[in-house]
Amino acid sequence: MKLFFPSMIAAAILLAGCGGSSSSDSSTTTTAEVHTIKPADIAAYVADYKTKVTENNVQIDGKNSTIELLDIDMDEGALYIRYEEGVIELGFDFDEEKPTSSLAVVRNSDNENALIGEDLQVIEQDAGFTITGRIVDQTTFGQYDLTLMFNESLISGGSSQLVVTNNSAVLSGILGTKTYVQFQDLSLDHPSVNRIVFKSVAGSVNDAINMHTGRLIRQGQYTTVMNADGEAYSGGVDLYAAGITKEYQAGGKLGVHAWCCKGDKDAGELSQKDPAHGAQLTYFREILGKELGPEFYFFTINAAPADDIHLMTQTEIDKYFF
Repeated sequence: MKLFFPSMIAAAILLAGCGGSSSSDSSTTTTAEVHTIKPADIAAYVADYKTKVTENNVQIDGKNSTIELLDIDMDEGALYIRYEEGVIELGFDFDEEKPTSSLAVVRNSDNENALIGEDLQVIEQDAGFTITGRIVDQTTFGQYDLTLMFNESLISGGSSQLVVTNNSAVLSGILGTKTYVQFQDLSLDHPSVNRIVFKSVAGSVNDAINMHTGRLIRQGQYTTVMNADGEAYSGGVDLYAAGITKEYQAGGKLGVHAWCCKGDKDAGELSQKDPAHGAQLTYFREILGKELGPEFYFFTINAAPADDIHLMTQTEIDKYFF
């Protein structure tokens, strides 16, 4: 599966680290260094993200709570948002780049009974969205005022978790700017960690910063680990590839496909000379070498279109990673 987030919400795609070309003129690809986010601008980019995150919150019945992304369902058109006392399911129109008036709240104390949004108003501002109205308990018919405020950082941050156990950190969730911050903190707070274990990594909603997260993995000299019960897709494969050494157990899933899109074409439909490949080519040259890096990149984007996924075979894994 390949999912695209419109530009206002995120500068990238879910499950989208690897892109491609269907042509065979790889010798003509540019070797210029290209970055979607220039290395010199990363500090300011992350600082801006941290500021925006503090503006995301929900107020229910007069009680404020911070919020964070839990999951994304493109098929159902919904964001799942964690808050202090439960989960908010918010309808989202990914084509129009804005929330709908569909909302439900499930509290931790009452996970069998959803509070349904009524008379909701969606206000769009330059900085994001404000949703006001009320939620109604479908059993007691109790009513509670609701105000939900969020900006693009809610989605572009992702939902990743990085859990430290002894000398390993277990990575799961959707990759984004939050992941970059987690790896920054990991190197400072847990210098003894030298292994990144991929548990269940769905991909990236912010490929521009995800490549810099991969650079943190390489700079930190981490070993990346895919166990038999692990899985990583697209942007997750980008990070796995960044390990200074890599471990893999048969059964682990590494899924790749083309990124979407330039105009109406996904990466696999573009000429290899297209400058849209520049940032990915720069990244893969750094982590896999000047020859193998581009070869791997073009393999991934030819392996499956943007709306599909290709699980790498053992032969492919051995070729590119071992």
